[in-house]
Amino acid sequence: MKEFEALIEEGKAEELSRLLEAGVLSPKSEKEKTGLLWHAVRLGKTEMVRVLTERCHGIRLDPDENGDTLLHAAVLSGNTDTADYVIKVLGFSPLTGNRKGITPLQLSRKVGPFMKECMEKEAGFQLEDAYCNPVLRGWHPDPSVLRVGDDYYLINSSFVMVPALPVSHSKDLVHWETIGHVFQDAASAHLEGLPGGFGYWAPDISYYDGRFYVVATLRSNRYPFRQQMLTWADKPEGPWASPVFLPVDGIDPSLFADEDGRRYLVVNPGVQIAEISPSGELLEKPRMIYYGSQKYKSEGPHLFKRDGYYYILEAEGGTGQGHMVTAARSRNLRGPYSPCPMNPVLGAKYPDAYIRRSGHGKLVELPDGRYDMMYLCSRNVEGRTLMGRETALDPVTFIDGWPVVNNLQGPSCIQKKFFRDAALPDRQSWYCPRQNIHDFAFFSENIRMKCGKDPAELSDAHLLLHRQKESGISQQVTVESSVGAYVGLCAYYDENSFILFGITREVNGNVLMLTAQEGTNRKEILLADGITEPVILRAEGTGLTRTFLCGDRKTTVDITCLTDEGIHQGKRFTGAMLGLFATGSGTACMKEYREEQWDGEAR
Repeated sequence: MKEFEALIEEGKAEELSRLLEAGVLSPKSEKEKTGLLWHAVRLGKTEMVRVLTERCHGIRLDPDENGDTLLHAAVLSGNTDTADYVIKVLGFSPLTGNRKGITPLQLSRKVGPFMKECMEKEAGFQLEDAYCNPVLRGWHPDPSVLRVGDDYYLINSSFVMVPALPVSHSKDLVHWETIGHVFQDAASAHLEGLPGGFGYWAPDISYYDGRFYVVATLRSNRYPFRQQMLTWADKPEGPWASPVFLPVDGIDPSLFADEDGRRYLVVNPGVQIAEISPSGELLEKPRMIYYGSQKYKSEGPHLFKRDGYYYILEAEGGTGQGHMVTAARSRNLRGPYSPCPMNPVLGAKYPDAYIRRSGHGKLVELPDGRYDMMYLCSRNVEGRTLMGRETALDPVTFIDGWPVVNNLQGPSCIQKKFFRDAALPDRQSWYCPRQNIHDFAFFSENIRMKCGKDPAELSDAHLLLHRQKESGISQQVTVESSVGAYVGLCAYYDENSFILFGITREVNGNVLMLTAQEGTNRKEILLADGITEPVILRAEGTGLTRTFLCGDRKTTVDITCLTDEGIHQGKRFTGAMLGLFATGSGTACMKEYREEQWDGEAR
């Protein structure tokens, strides 16, 4: 191998070509051949790259252990000719991210102006005119998008969180602001006693004849296990009408209005439709019109019509790493439907990609006739899903009448922004599982909380939670409490997995505690006693470790339990959250709560 590496370093292309044609490299040495190619690319030896790719059989062009592609290596070589060959001949994209989400386009900024200009030319836009996926960060699964005039609206699953079913608004599909919720309180949402991961699944938002409609599955742990909730409002921020619950045993519903004005409920398994009245009454029993192209866990069906065809978009392959979007079409609403020959029209190319689990997409038509797709995805944090399933955006083109996402390159980490910058303030909403926040929390200069039950309980757990949006976080709060209270900072996924860091107020002073719930295992660690108030609590960390601090005392813990894959108990459909807790008896005062989140790698 050293002989071949020397030839590459010296640029002796003819001699290398002769040795390869003579079969000096064994046909079984694919690893060695691939290593030589990476060596040539890293050195920026364009002619040697050409010889190796033309003369070697069996070279694998997979990413390396860091998720870098050959184009990442070509960019770092500083040779624009090598980068040009890797793009145009080997077919690599400047928009493909490594395991930290860094794309060749972003990497080129660090190399120099000539490489940046080269990558921008191939990408078709300047780096300054780009946005990063996901556009809604922190768990926002199952997106449904809608355009009305120049405004875009989006709704996501909320499961057992209150307020429930957030509705967001945007002017550019990139910057979003939550403007309301379908349900403001737990009682009207019927969420009492439901475990985490149950509740409201896969909502769909639509607009017809001057009115907004939302349909979603209410998934219960008691009969009826699955119902379809339908409601409407004159304004997307509400108020929303008292819901109608349709006795349809399916999930992931959507609504479709045909050109003749007739409206249909679309639901899975597979794709089933049933005509409904304007008031939401079922006019027929749902019947299946198509199952799916992959024949495995076909979910999230959406119907739309274009150029005389009825199109179906489905999520298939399950919600794990094999998640994808497939398409089918027919000239008739009730079929038969033919699958797209390019299926899946969206799916992650590599299991270890930064953006993965891409599926459950819905198209939105832009004012100029172009289309985009909003879909769920997750970011790879040390091989796990920490922030849950989020919402991403990619362009759609129609090839031979079929909708294709991001030119079949898989989900992008970075993409061109077509609109003016419509940045919105980042106003985070507090959420609580199954509980009305204003029943126990009072907001003024400080936050006052009544103490409730342990977060492992399915009722009366008093938590104030924000979504964790990035892999790096810091929190700080000053706490005071009454005797019998256990209060402080929390990291939460659901009632089966959470971490509490706080003080227990006792007559003779405060005890500093850390409680970790990991499935059926519970650890309660006494860190210090005799602590006087007020107490300043801090938490900070990146990735899957979190350090909790109080004065000169600190402890670092693994937070894998807060990932989708962290434990095998319950329905792992949300994502990590940050916030405050108050358990036991009495009250607590939370002062000067501060929170910061960052993703220093990809941005």
